Amino acid sequence: MSRLLLAISLIVPTMLAGQRADPSANEAALALAIDREVLRVASSQSLWPGYQPASVPLAVYTGGRTYLFRHPSPPAEFITLGGVASVPGRHPSVTSNSSADIGGIASATLLADGPRARVSVPELAAVALHEAFHVFQRATHASWQGNEGDLFTYPVDRADLLRLRREESEYLRRAFARSSDRACLAREAMARRASRFAMMEAAHVRYERDSEMNEGLATYVQLRALASTTVAIPVQEYPATGVRDRFYTVGPALAFLLDGVRPGWQAELKRNDSLRLDRMLAEAVSNAPGMCRLPVDVTTRIALRATADADGVASDRVAGRTRFDQRAGWRIVILPSPGNPLRPQGFDPLNVSQVAGGTLHTRMLTLGNDSLSIRMVDGEGVDYEALTEAAGAHPLFNGIRRVEIVLTGRPTITREGGAVAISAPGLGGRFLGAVVVEEQDRIVVRVRR
Repeated sequence: MSRLLLAISLIVPTMLAGQRADPSANEAALALAIDREVLRVASSQSLWPGYQPASVPLAVYTGGRTYLFRHPSPPAEFITLGGVASVPGRHPSVTSNSSADIGGIASATLLADGPRARVSVPELAAVALHEAFHVFQRATHASWQGNEGDLFTYPVDRADLLRLRREESEYLRRAFARSSDRACLAREAMARRASRFAMMEAAHVRYERDSEMNEGLATYVQLRALASTTVAIPVQEYPATGVRDRFYTVGPALAFLLDGVRPGWQAELKRNDSLRLDRMLAEAVSNAPGMCRLPVDVTTRIALRATADADGVASDRVAGRTRFDQRAGWRIVILPSPGNPLRPQGFDPLNVSQVAGGTLHTRMLTLGNDSLSIRMVDGEGVDYEALTEAAGAHPLFNGIRRVEIVLTGRPTITREGGAVAISAPGLGGRFLGAVVVEEQDRIVVRVRR
């Protein structure tokens, strides 16, 4: 019997024929299986120079409990049984597939609850390896991370940039479909990128390159864990606003192409982490022979779609705001003092979008100042949206003057001394010096200090 099967057999009770399995036992078995697969992959191959997944703690939330593996000193709330630490429910640090500080130790976090529990164990383990790689990156290559603040000012409504971006993506997509022309197609892709970057602000160019190092290399590691040597770039590419989504395919695409044309590129990055994937690839294929330009009908189609999609950004933002304003449910409106705007303390860039008059958050958001704090985490059985309105030029980082939250159920309001607390599943807020007014299904919190 393999170590994995033996471990599962120790956790899952023997079930009589025809009986349904104990959900908690199934969840324990799933968490253990994911961790065992992580260790198996880590021991069978080198995913990246110096990256040792077994040294990174892993927290797995399965719906009923959060399991913590390989943590040197689990926090007191975790109970250790059979060598596995766990806590009922979702631990506050586990908000998404990400990394978090758990008991003072940087740890990978993985959601394996609800529909995600039906994903195969190897795929879940590969995601865990992706998130553990982020922990490794932060410790060894801190510059491999884009400034998410630059995403909010990225020029998503420029058709000329979108056309070049999509031509680049089409060349990369074809490079994986036609191995005989791969270097030539990669050369043309990097030429389109050079033209596009020459027309962009340096901050946005840097954001793309650094984010490809961050999410692109982590996805490359994830795909390698599944024995993949390619990545699927959608034929239609991504929406005009899908800048960040694109890093998860274009980043690993650049890495896989480097595998073929620049042996030892990973070691180069280890020695000099100021290098960037696109520059390394462009240099490697600069003298690639051949003619491999896209057909005219393809470039014409790309140009027409780019114009239409860029023009549609503004109307899409108006429609997004309308949907938010019309959404049914309880609403909480938070108005900080004009001289003391809220500051973002955490948000999920994968689930943030610009709408008319504000920024829409649909996954996780933490805001605060010296008078109030509020934290929201969407998840199983919890569905909220939050709209933040900027206090300055930047949508988030010059402060927030107003927040409106839509919840499916009525929140609980408690008062103690000079503080007011508002709570609901997935939401918690505390306000000092606040006046709270309830109006039917609307709660207005006005902070005076």
